[in-house]
Amino acid sequence: MKNTAFCLFSLTMLTACSSELAETANDITGDKVMKVTVQSHPFEFDDDTRTTLTASDKSIAFSWADYDAMGVFPVEPYSNSQAKRTLSVPAGADAHYATFDGAGWGLNPDYKYGAYMPYNSSLPSSVEYYEVPIDLTGQDGTLETISKKYDYMYASSSTETIKTPDGKDSTRIVFDFEHAVAIIQLNLTMPVAAEWKSVTLTCAEEDGVWKYSTIMNVATGEIAGYESSSEVTLSLNNVSTTASDKTLTLYLAVLPTTAEDITLTAVTSDNKSYSATLKGKTFKAGKAYRLTGSLLPVFTETGYKDGYAYVDLGLPSGLKWATMNIGATCVTDSGKYYAWGETEPNTYDWSSYKWCDGTETSMTKYCTSSTYGTVDNKTILDAEDDAAVQNWGGAWRMPTNVEQEELVNNCYWVWTSSYNNSGVDGYIVYAAKSPSDKGQVTGFGKTPSSDYSLLDAHVFLPAAGYCFDGWFSTVEILGSVGTYWSSSIYARENDKAGYIGFISDDCSIIYGSFDRCYGCSVRAVCE
Repeated sequence: MKNTAFCLFSLTMLTACSSELAETANDITGDKVMKVTVQSHPFEFDDDTRTTLTASDKSIAFSWADYDAMGVFPVEPYSNSQAKRTLSVPAGADAHYATFDGAGWGLNPDYKYGAYMPYNSSLPSSVEYYEVPIDLTGQDGTLETISKKYDYMYASSSTETIKTPDGKDSTRIVFDFEHAVAIIQLNLTMPVAAEWKSVTLTCAEEDGVWKYSTIMNVATGEIAGYESSSEVTLSLNNVSTTASDKTLTLYLAVLPTTAEDITLTAVTSDNKSYSATLKGKTFKAGKAYRLTGSLLPVFTETGYKDGYAYVDLGLPSGLKWATMNIGATCVTDSGKYYAWGETEPNTYDWSSYKWCDGTETSMTKYCTSSTYGTVDNKTILDAEDDAAVQNWGGAWRMPTNVEQEELVNNCYWVWTSSYNNSGVDGYIVYAAKSPSDKGQVTGFGKTPSSDYSLLDAHVFLPAAGYCFDGWFSTVEILGSVGTYWSSSIYARENDKAGYIGFISDDCSIIYGSFDRCYGCSVRAVCE
């Protein structure tokens, strides 16, 4: 690990070297410097405390290790490719001190050099010399990984005069390293004993506050353009809590940015989600920040069937509803779109629809009128044609029209433009707490009852849009329209099937029908 405290590098021998930088440096006339000091600084917590990446209550500090490497560039008057300097920590020595491994070129005190860490052996040809890429993706929440891959540091050379052992003045070049990133320490109170697979920090800002890719000038630390996202995810490895209400400490390296309120979502290995809202702030390079939060369930699941969660909403039939759409990876994911009676996504037109001969009047299955095709009088999907059964297993199935009506008439529906601060629009369907709440719909722009919160039993139906005629219509209506298939055909027009749906600016739930070849969402039920 690299230490942000003081570090000394002694350049003790000059031997031949074939690097491009060596040739450039040797072309510079003048005395070569025999001593090079390299120092850096700890990440001090930006909360009026001092600190000494080993974490203490006051700071986060790195220390150098054998085989750590730095890149060095000449930047004035020459601009040329980098040289690699590998460090060695003598046995028994303080890890704050190290030496270059066999120099081969001298540094001229009359010229400027830039240096950076961690060393990158394959800099892209698309950038200028003395510029290096920063990539903050793929973090795992540990200080060890940050110290090896993500603690980007830069330095511009300066000089100082020192006394040699015989009392003479000598010049030493100094690289005083600065950190390009800030470090966030997450102290999270986890609500259950579990193995945790990921933690995601999300901000509502549309342009994205988490800068994850850029180019850095090694002499100044300036960045030229960047890619950003509204969320950043730590992929955890063998991270667990052994009991409820245990504190889990994780670390994240970020480029300087300002974040407002942050939604943190932690996901267990069995896909249960918990979240907290953290107070954001301005994160400055070279500083460390503590964010603390206690996580609560994102939704209240009742149990599991075939590995998928369900909620008991207190319906008269006792039917249980799944917490996410078929094909989804989490409760806010839209999932996949299915034509009615098909179990895999398709192109959503009559020419490709499985249960017709190319037109809406040539149905080959699920037909009660010869006007629409071959009559078989089937009105409810068989298990082999049910997307829920075929994708999740026999414990699950698609609901009938009657069962969808039961959900509407016995629950309290609340529109949200950002479920659990995720930025995903749709309806929260709560188990009604009083008879007067049953069948009530609090639509877009309306104030819901304060009696309900995400800790109450509910499911969330994303406004995932729909698809038709080979066109992915959710491009325009994602976030404003939701359509969920039933397992029932539409009795009056057999080329259609029943669904429930909603539109953001309409304070009602729609009982409707769509062409069977359309692609809609599927929310499964179990007994």
